[in-house]
Amino acid sequence: MFDGVFIKNLVKELKQIENVRINKLGTITASEIFLTLSTKNSLLISINSNNQNIRLTNNKFINSPQKINFHITLKKYLESSIINEVTQYQNDRIFIIRVTHYDDLGYEVKLNLYIEFFGRNSNIILTHENNVIIDCYKRTFGESETDRVILPKSTYEFPASDKVNPYEYISNTNDYSDILINKYQGISTLLFQEINYNQTLEVINNDLNPVLIEGNKTYFYAFDLKHLEGKRTYFDSLSNLLEYYYTTFKKDESNNNEQLFLKNYINKEIHKIQNKIIKQQNELDNANNDLKYERLGNLLLSNLYKIKKGDKSVTLNDYYNNYEEVEISLDPLLTPNQNANLFFKKYQKAKRAIDFIKEQLDKSNNDLLYYNVLLDQLSYSKINDIVEIYQELNINLKSLNRPKKARPNITTYVTDNGDYIYVGKNNVQNNYLTNVFAKKTDYFFHVQNVPGSHVILRTDNLTDELIYLTGCIASFYSSYKGSTNVCVDYTLIKNVKKIPGQKGSFVTYKNQKSVFGKPQLEYIEKHTKIKV
Repeated sequence: MFDGVFIKNLVKELKQIENVRINKLGTITASEIFLTLSTKNSLLISINSNNQNIRLTNNKFINSPQKINFHITLKKYLESSIINEVTQYQNDRIFIIRVTHYDDLGYEVKLNLYIEFFGRNSNIILTHENNVIIDCYKRTFGESETDRVILPKSTYEFPASDKVNPYEYISNTNDYSDILINKYQGISTLLFQEINYNQTLEVINNDLNPVLIEGNKTYFYAFDLKHLEGKRTYFDSLSNLLEYYYTTFKKDESNNNEQLFLKNYINKEIHKIQNKIIKQQNELDNANNDLKYERLGNLLLSNLYKIKKGDKSVTLNDYYNNYEEVEISLDPLLTPNQNANLFFKKYQKAKRAIDFIKEQLDKSNNDLLYYNVLLDQLSYSKINDIVEIYQELNINLKSLNRPKKARPNITTYVTDNGDYIYVGKNNVQNNYLTNVFAKKTDYFFHVQNVPGSHVILRTDNLTDELIYLTGCIASFYSSYKGSTNVCVDYTLIKNVKKIPGQKGSFVTYKNQKSVFGKPQLEYIEKHTKIKV
């Protein structure tokens, strides 16, 4: 899909970033970087074999502080540089960015950034203008005659190929019999099937019409492929197509070490709290067991005449338990009265401990629920949402040192009738939506009895269809996402109250009604569009 013809069209689209400054270079993973541009958007470059692509995006990424030496070199040479040209080598899967860098003395230095999309052999190479390599992601030592040497201080050479540039070839032939074999540079198997279907190589000159085709498998391309059957979704740019495919359809969020750290951090907190609850429960059981000392103290007081100082134990008839005999251990250094008072003190201590432990146990159970909700929120959070969870937990990472926004990132759906449905995907968003943003006339939706998003419906005409649609959205953003029918409560926002003193975004509500919603993304997308 991401072949030479696709890249040729993408290069035309990305001409818009020529003469644009690179403000910062960030890393997501070892094989994924992003360039923050002066135009406020970013150029994502991924040579990960599972999602290799390059695209413009307005998405935000967590900049990993864990960088390899190559990232440090790129940062040194690319930050504050100007992009002069975006181009492609012939029709190959080699994307070239030529930049102007200014060294420490202010002298102008021309550089080339070669991005080779060759599956597992993909690479990023930074060179001087004369193609002497400064550094590269993968180093090769030319172990065979066909291998290139890609090392610092060696000269970068394009890979040798016996393939024919189809754009040069197409002007010299109209003979279909000559194109039965894919001998063309940068033409994938998918595109060659389209060429055979249309019986002409002219397919490569089709007008740009970015499309996602969902059939037995899902494909994307720069223009429609008539030989494929399936549902078609068209996009206004190749970058938007790639963004949708990799972030929405494939649900690849370019997870990096910081995002994995967040999941591990929450799991560790859950494990610590679970161990704490076990310990507190044992302490509560012991304290409840010590309540017996009130009964034993009363038995001693009722039988003081049978006890003398120095006795180590006494056997008495327990009138609390059908006068069965019970042996009570004593402190021989204490008088009978002092032994009884000692038992009453132990009883009072146990009674105080029970109240305290129950209070702490309730707090621990609330904390456990809080972190389990955070873990659930991670399952449907995107990059911006995850950054807010970091900030909520006060986890200090240099890569996250950014001011908190007055308004969190809210996912907003607009219905065909102009109704607005707002979705909070973490506690920051939930609290903002329900306690700050929502009007008293708005409606609050939440899945019944399980963690889920706060969903706010703003409408002047509440219909059964709109209630059902909002219920579907609420069920989709919940831990019941994989279910078929989910019970969702809804009520006016004025009936919703935040639980004071509790972490997270837990609320109580009254006067609710319920609707069964199906967490089906296809139904939601059919009746709404996301407002950007």
